[in-house]
Amino acid sequence: MSEAGFSDRNFDDLAHRFRDRIYGGLKGDIRLAVLNRDLAAIVSRESRTLKIVDAGGGQGHFAMDLAAAGHQVCLADISAQMLEHAAAEVEARHLQKRVTLLHKPLQALAQMKALQGADLVICHAVLEWLEEPRLALQQLHRLLKPGGHLSLTFYNRRALEFRLLQRGSFRQLERNIDEDYWGGHPGSLTPQNPLLLEWVSDWLQEAGFEVICHSGIRCFHDFMTPAIRDKLPAAAIVQKELEYSQTDPYRQLARYVHLLCRVPE
Repeated sequence: MSEAGFSDRNFDDLAHRFRDRIYGGLKGDIRLAVLNRDLAAIVSRESRTLKIVDAGGGQGHFAMDLAAAGHQVCLADISAQMLEHAAAEVEARHLQKRVTLLHKPLQALAQMKALQGADLVICHAVLEWLEEPRLALQQLHRLLKPGGHLSLTFYNRRALEFRLLQRGSFRQLERNIDEDYWGGHPGSLTPQNPLLLEWVSDWLQEAGFEVICHSGIRCFHDFMTPAIRDKLPAAAIVQKELEYSQTDPYRQLARYVHLLCRVPE
């Protein structure tokens, strides 16, 4: 896999679209349900306040709930507009004492002593937009204390391949594979570098992580026709997504993969 030919993506121009299309609605409900389920044991078993770093946290929808639960969160992002949305949320939820916003790229965080020794690092939907995702995992490892956890999500290339196959877009699929570039038009939310699970698993092992949980996010939602999807209660779809999110082959074709990882003590 080539990691050349593009640079890290800044979402100053698309902050509102992320809020509406990724974080909001049924897609956002499924995402939060899977993440909350996967992280429940870690968060609930800790009686003390956790030190959490959200690397590339954007508008901080997931991190804000952790702050509201009493934990200390540093949310860092390269996008000033994303952080403006996050700042508005911090103020609206009165979380100023528990959330720190930092206008920094992921790659700069490991050198900041104040962030090191974290209990939990969150890196959601970031790797697929980076020029060097493999190196990013090594940098995130340096933020965590022994026994700390990484919550990692990334855009699954298998899901994108399957979507193109469904549409009969064979030429586009072959071109993407040949050119090793998958990004859409400039305003698209399709990432430039969707990842394969086997790549990320190897990178995590190389960086010193062990994977303790593997889930798919939106295993079947995106394959449903709107006519069928709109007839069903949203809660029923979320529940079925949870039921199938850790079962193969369904999680292999999920739009996003969630891996909960641990630094050995």
